[in-house]
Amino acid sequence: MADSSGPPLSSFIMDEETLKRKQKEKLKKLMATGGNPRPARSLLFLTLRNPFRKACISIVEWKPFEIIILLAIFANCVALAVYLPMPEEDSNNTNSNLESLEYIFLIIFSIECFLKIVAYGFLFHADAYLRNCWNILDFVCVSVGLFTVAVDAINHISGVEAPVGEKGGGFDMKALRAFRVLRPLRLVSGVPSLQVVMNSILKSMLPLFHITLLVLFMVTIYSIMGLELFKCKMHKTCYYSGTNIIATVENEKPAPCAQAGNGRRCSINGTECQTGWPGPNNGITHFDNLGFSMLTVYQCITTQGWTDVLYWVNDAIGMEWPWIFFTTLILVGSYFVLNLVLGVLSGEFTKEREKAKSRGEFQKLRETQQLDEDLKGYMEWITQAEVMDNDQERQGLLPAENGGSEAGSVGKMDTMQLIIYYYKLARKWNRWLRRKCRVYVKSNLFYWWVIVLVFFNTLAISTEHHKQSERLTNWQDNANKLLLSMFSLEMFMKMYALGLSSYFMSLFNRFDCFVVSTGIMELILVRMNIMSVMGISVLRCIRLLRLLKVTRYWTSLSNLVASLLNSVRSIACLLLLLFLFIVIFSLLGMQVFGGKFNFPNQVKPRSTFDSFPQALITVFQILTGEDWNAVMYDGIMAHGGPSMPGILVSIYFIILFVCGNFILLNVFLAIAVDNLAEAESLTLAQKEKAEEKKRKKALRTMPNKTSEEKAHLAKKLAEQRAKGVEGIPTTARLKIDEFESNVNEIKDPFPPADFPGDDEEEDPEIPESPRPRPMADLQLKEEAVPMPEASSFFIFGPQNKFRKLCHRIINATTFTNIILLFILLSSVSLAAEDPIDPMSFRNQVLAYADIVFTSVFTAEIVLKMTTYGAILHKGSFCRNSFNILDLLVVSVSLLSMGMESSAISVVKILRVLRVLRPLRAINRAKGLKHVVQCVFVAVKTIGNIVLVTMLLDFMFACIGVQLFKGKFYSCTDSDQMTEETCRGWYIKYQEGALHEMEVRQRDWTNSELNFDNILNGMLALFTISTFEGWPKILYKAIDSNVEDKGPVYNNRVAISIFFIIYLILIAFFMMNIFVGFVIVTFQEQGEQEYKNCELDKNQRQCVQYALKARPLRCYIPKNPYQYQVWYIVTSCYFEYLMFLLIMLNTMCLGMQHCNQSDHVTHLSDMLNVIFTVLFTVEMILKLMAFKAKGYFGDPWNVFDFVIVIGSVVDVILSEIDAALVSSGGLYCLHGCDEVDPMQAIASSENMSVSITFFRLFRVMRLVKLLNRSEGIRNLLWTFIKSLQALPYVALLILMLFFIYAVVGMQIFGKIALVDGTYINRNNNFQTFPQAVLLLFRCATGEAWHEVMLASMYGKKCDPKSDYLPGEEYTCGSNFAIIYFMSFYMLCAFLIINLFVAVIMDNFDYLTRDWSILGPQHLDEFKKIWAEYDPEATGRIKHLDVVTLLRRIPPPLGFGKFCPHRIACKRLVSMNMPLNSDGTVTFNATLFALVRTALKIKTEGNFEQANEELRGIIKKIWKRTSMKLLDQVIPPIGDDEVTVGKFYATFLIQDYFRKLKKRQEEYYGFRPTKKSATNEIQAGLRNIEEEAAPELHRTISGDLMNEEEMDRAVDEAVEHIFGRRGSLFGNHADPFSMEGDLGNGSQATSQRPLQMAEGVVNSSSKGTANDLQSPGK
Repeated sequence: MADSSGPPLSSFIMDEETLKRKQKEKLKKLMATGGNPRPARSLLFLTLRNPFRKACISIVEWKPFEIIILLAIFANCVALAVYLPMPEEDSNNTNSNLESLEYIFLIIFSIECFLKIVAYGFLFHADAYLRNCWNILDFVCVSVGLFTVAVDAINHISGVEAPVGEKGGGFDMKALRAFRVLRPLRLVSGVPSLQVVMNSILKSMLPLFHITLLVLFMVTIYSIMGLELFKCKMHKTCYYSGTNIIATVENEKPAPCAQAGNGRRCSINGTECQTGWPGPNNGITHFDNLGFSMLTVYQCITTQGWTDVLYWVNDAIGMEWPWIFFTTLILVGSYFVLNLVLGVLSGEFTKEREKAKSRGEFQKLRETQQLDEDLKGYMEWITQAEVMDNDQERQGLLPAENGGSEAGSVGKMDTMQLIIYYYKLARKWNRWLRRKCRVYVKSNLFYWWVIVLVFFNTLAISTEHHKQSERLTNWQDNANKLLLSMFSLEMFMKMYALGLSSYFMSLFNRFDCFVVSTGIMELILVRMNIMSVMGISVLRCIRLLRLLKVTRYWTSLSNLVASLLNSVRSIACLLLLLFLFIVIFSLLGMQVFGGKFNFPNQVKPRSTFDSFPQALITVFQILTGEDWNAVMYDGIMAHGGPSMPGILVSIYFIILFVCGNFILLNVFLAIAVDNLAEAESLTLAQKEKAEEKKRKKALRTMPNKTSEEKAHLAKKLAEQRAKGVEGIPTTARLKIDEFESNVNEIKDPFPPADFPGDDEEEDPEIPESPRPRPMADLQLKEEAVPMPEASSFFIFGPQNKFRKLCHRIINATTFTNIILLFILLSSVSLAAEDPIDPMSFRNQVLAYADIVFTSVFTAEIVLKMTTYGAILHKGSFCRNSFNILDLLVVSVSLLSMGMESSAISVVKILRVLRVLRPLRAINRAKGLKHVVQCVFVAVKTIGNIVLVTMLLDFMFACIGVQLFKGKFYSCTDSDQMTEETCRGWYIKYQEGALHEMEVRQRDWTNSELNFDNILNGMLALFTISTFEGWPKILYKAIDSNVEDKGPVYNNRVAISIFFIIYLILIAFFMMNIFVGFVIVTFQEQGEQEYKNCELDKNQRQCVQYALKARPLRCYIPKNPYQYQVWYIVTSCYFEYLMFLLIMLNTMCLGMQHCNQSDHVTHLSDMLNVIFTVLFTVEMILKLMAFKAKGYFGDPWNVFDFVIVIGSVVDVILSEIDAALVSSGGLYCLHGCDEVDPMQAIASSENMSVSITFFRLFRVMRLVKLLNRSEGIRNLLWTFIKSLQALPYVALLILMLFFIYAVVGMQIFGKIALVDGTYINRNNNFQTFPQAVLLLFRCATGEAWHEVMLASMYGKKCDPKSDYLPGEEYTCGSNFAIIYFMSFYMLCAFLIINLFVAVIMDNFDYLTRDWSILGPQHLDEFKKIWAEYDPEATGRIKHLDVVTLLRRIPPPLGFGKFCPHRIACKRLVSMNMPLNSDGTVTFNATLFALVRTALKIKTEGNFEQANEELRGIIKKIWKRTSMKLLDQVIPPIGDDEVTVGKFYATFLIQDYFRKLKKRQEEYYGFRPTKKSATNEIQAGLRNIEEEAAPELHRTISGDLMNEEEMDRAVDEAVEHIFGRRGSLFGNHADPFSMEGDLGNGSQATSQRPLQMAEGVVNSSSKGTANDLQSPGK
């Protein structure tokens, strides 16, 4: 049959080329038709022959048609953008003209739509018009437009005039037309790298959907908790008595207050706390019902304005515990869940990029690069040759005599010849000069000369500042001209020396040329007074980058740059996408909010949608996430406030924020991470090449040494190389062999038989990596450091008794622990100090404690110095950096004790330095030490990126100084424009205040963040790059006018380009590279320990799982009644029922709202009781089914139990409370007759706290939902795993917070709390918890720069502090800038990135290819195994393995549809050892599955492979017990019966039977039975002798009784799931010959082969009979 199909097959193959060509043509045609082949008839009657339809088709497929339509789209967008929305539906001429233009566009688009429908058919064909998404969008837009026109016309005819407020049709459809802007996206399909970006965004939608569910779930839980805890709390505020005017201090938003209890009291005179206030933000931010609660929680997750909400809640109910709610919300929500989005996107992006790569887009790019490099090499070679020529000339090797003879005959020549002669001479000189020039240009001198020039240039630029002297300005001008001429000289020299073509080959040179020519242009234009000084000269600063050439980082940096250039395409596409996105949303925003942001009694907000440029800026601001909530509040208020139609506006902002901020901006980061990884691999490759060269050289230098020595040397080199790459000080390294001997002493290599080696985490050798290991790895014994030989203090010799005693004391673990305890205590005492009044009683007590601590620490140091010596010899105390830190801390404490008075500033600083004490813990705790070291590693690698970023920052600051110096001044009275007129008093008019007019003093102030000199400029730009407060600076800049003049509203909108470019370059891009670098370093370091390991990460994880896993106990009760309960509880219907109950419970909880009627309250209480009863019943049932031991074994059940108990307590409390209401509530048990009303309010407020705490148990039931969804369960699983990796990082973060908080208390603790500033009752440094909360706020980036500015020098002091007379305004310190900037950088860049890195490391499975086996698949095996092995013995019958594996879907199992024979083949290759009773063990089966699925060492001779694999496992998991190893991989020479041999015989027999059948059909007789057995035996011998591959080849053909086998398997499965009677009862036992097997295994002393033959023989017969029996 195969032969007959031969010829057509080959012709088909030969035809492939033409086929491809045809496909290409088809594709072209498709592209032309927008992807639509034409159907036979359209609109049910127009056929292809129809002339009208033919005309339509030819028009639609005409190339210019598409272009015309795109132009129309573009024109439509322009028209939408030019349209000026006005308040109250006003209009002007342009707008009405644009209105009429609308009709033209509508006609064009309707015609296009109609033509396409005629050409392609409407809906019913495969490729009809409406089957394309873009077309649907078009169709909706067109039909909506036509509909509005029709409604208008009808109204017009019937004489109904549209009401004034609305346009015809009652609804403005223009907004929908804004979606036409999406149509240019059709062009996207043409650009490959845009496709990569789009694809990766679309592909990640599915995993993102899981994450969205998780976020939604979280928001729901938190909002219901908010509802329970804070509902109705936010509606009281301070009013002036007898009025409805809200009392606030200047610059303060109105805040809630409390009449009694723990909230804020009204402090302004003549005010009282009254109800009836709608709530903060005009009643948008509160927790009164589920909707608003969810909006508020979502806003907090985006970390915008969460502190405001927290402070308002504090004001309403007191500060004791709301912070718990909000900090956990931020930690879980922002840091964890939102970073998942990032992990998913970057994974998808990498995958898409790789696909594109394999498609060969990047291949071409690589080739061109290769060409460039070759060309460069060639040019260098030529220049080299020319230089050599030059040298030869200098030596006079070239013949010179003919020159003389020519010179002699000059006189005889005519003019023509003379010209030629001189021309030749000139050419010769020219060549000589060029050579000289080239040598000079390439010399080091020239290079350094240029760098010095660049440096001077930088200096000249950076000296500019506001109010500089005339002399300085002149000097700068002259320097600028001089430097410009020097630079142009350099440029022309290079051009002359290298020639134009080779000069322009280098990117740097092109850039130079551009900078110099623009500089010259600028000079000319400024001289002609055409333009002002722009400061393009700043671009010359980029030349400072050349300095980096000198540094050793240059290779890695150049690789970084190269990979960035590679990604420029994807970034350009992303920017294009971002731009389209912004345009669409700003057009939409103009339609919805244009001209609507006008509010009475309020200054008009700056972020509006009133014109196209302004709308663009606003949308961009929302994308960066800065104060997006403020814009949203404005939008809601513009549409009628927080009632039904207005609140829907928030959807626009939420969609914009989610799409823009989470998705598009995270793709930036994804691209950065991807490229960094590529750059890293490039650098590594280069390093390795260099080292190869070195090694070869080393080998070449010793030809005389023997080969052995050579090999030894090579090995040594390789080792050095492995260490060198890790690049970490070797002091931290523990000697591995020492360590191993320790391990053996500590624990028996053979742990108890049942569960070998499960208690230890993996690899005990401590890796120096930023990957924080789980705790278990790091609790190692450390060898005592021996005493150095030299004498210490010149007195104590090495044999001195006293010194030996000291040594023994120091190395005792108790000593270390005591010191750690003291460090901890002293840290606590530091935190407990009272920063305001140094002489308070608490501080005096702490001072005595301090003396104790200091003496203990001094004693410790003296002991150590006695033991190790002070400094003079190797190994002495001060030779270790950590010890020096100790010494410093202790000496500081001693000094500050010596000087008592606290007034001296030096002492203050010394006291602050005591904060470093906790750092001493680093040296004591090993794990911490490693994390700190790896942070250092990360900082080292980030160095060059920081340099580049600083440079860019500096350049932009220079430009900023040129643009804005002295222009940010303003007068408090906005009418006055100069400092001279801004004097005296003015009347401030405020609507809706108590005093409508106030007399104020005029002040001429400067903006706190300004560009008056370079340093201020860099500070301002740094805050902008953290996204905090940049809109404020931007609008300041837009209004800026002339130096020393006041602002003019919306003066230069175009200047915003400066900020937007800066943000895109620095904040989106450089900062992301920064983050990317931390992540990549982290991953690199994590893989470092396994660098020479043969298994990749996924294989390691799977193997580790297979070795560590234990079978689950599946409890099945024997008692029949208990069994029935168990049956109910474990059935899926019961699960569904509970799921439904939880959902209903959620709905009931969400039903509550503020001011609900008694009816609703009563109903929800009743329902709560009912649900509590139901959940209690569930718990009791489960307890009956599983008994206590089985029930509490599952953490989910324990969780359930706690919740049920809590709910019961809650019900009882509320019932008691209800019963006692008549006698005055829970707190009036002793019959209160006369109750003070305030007392009643206070008691109710306090009371609600205790009860609401138990109420939370109702909400926590929702968490049980998480257990239901597979995807979310996976997410949670990895979440827990990533938490295991974090303990030391968390410790480090805590330490950082501690140190900064204590320093902050000491330095800024005395600043007075003034409401309306940023240091106020809710946000201050006066107590330790407050300081930590403030720092946490800064770490989330919430207005941290405002806090910084509020802590600067010159603030008012707290009245309780001890300031001297006249020093009231001396608190705060300019150290604040360093303090806050360093804290923000450490937190936001290093530490939060460690979060991200851990998450991306653990969540790579989300985006991994699911068809590859990963550790997340292996849980399923455990679950299904438990059904076959309920007692968790770890063994099942080997025949059950087949059914088990067919129940597990691939990649782990075989799946339902796997043919039986293929399953057998896989089992042959799995080859687990069989026990004597015909069972296989759990770990061996799982391991064999993993091994065959991931193809770990399955090739080649399998005994050898086994040995290698055993070696690898012993190397990585040192504590794996030998017993387990032998189970999993049987050692050599252990000739056991294995499943593989068993199934092999089975397959052979089957094959043999088929052969028989065929013989019978062919010959018509049946051979005798005897020969068959012999043949089988012969076959078996073959199998024993040769390896498995032959087997695979032999076994083909078809299993004749496959259906029978399937039937048998199904019956077996039914048996297991039927649960009738005993589980394995009366099922025919497939092992009728266990006896034989037993005998076989005793006969090991004989030749193994014969034994195996016998066993397999008998068992195969048995199996065959068994298999046939079901069919009979």
